[in-house]
Amino acid sequence: MTPPAVILCQTQMGENVGAAARAMKNFGLSELVLVAPRMEWPNDRAQILASGAGDILAAARVYPNLSEALAPYRLVLATTARGRDVLKDIHTPQSAARALRAAQAQGARTAILFGGERAGLDNDELSLADAVITIPTAEFSSLNLGQAVLLLGYEWLKSGDATPAVRTPNTGGQPATRAELVGLFAHLEKELDAAQFFFPPAKREAMVRNIRAMILRSGLTDQQARTIRGMIVALVRNKYRGKT
Repeated sequence: MTPPAVILCQTQMGENVGAAARAMKNFGLSELVLVAPRMEWPNDRAQILASGAGDILAAARVYPNLSEALAPYRLVLATTARGRDVLKDIHTPQSAARALRAAQAQGARTAILFGGERAGLDNDELSLADAVITIPTAEFSSLNLGQAVLLLGYEWLKSGDATPAVRTPNTGGQPATRAELVGLFAHLEKELDAAQFFFPPAKREAMVRNIRAMILRSGLTDQQARTIRGMIVALVRNKYRGKT
């Protein structure tokens, strides 16, 4: 799926273009378009701030006006903090990402439009977009250009990301076999019996079942099972050593 283009309109500072390119690189965006930039281009400060995204800057296209720049795109979403001033659909970043992916799934080229640092997009520029995106903020709604590109790039990538919400790092080893787990149960229960842990005796079977369930839920590896058995041996050895 072709990611949306990032269109920067009348950008004033090369540093912000570089920061935007770096954010694009982080989240899989590659097409950068500059409209009537107000700084020298190419720009040394942009190269410095891009930090590894120089290829995006090198491939950037420059247009003299917004109408010409938007011509290749079927869906254009414009960013603005002035959501109340426009008579268009107003997307959150999450909703915008879904709309972009839906359009791209139908083969449409898409773009996200950002305004200049001082005042953003004016009403004439907003009128050329299909809808707008307003990023929810607290009391202060002004975002740095690079921050805005990063946030929307993140939402776009996240909308197509299948990464599990929670992941457990692989600590090495293979999952413990049933025989290894049964051996651990027997070893642990033997020492707990010796320590008179199961009290009252009538509740021993229920306590054993709970302990086994707790260990099974932990998903031990073979190495972890051996480590726990070694811990049991060390605890028992030191207990009897202290009595002599």
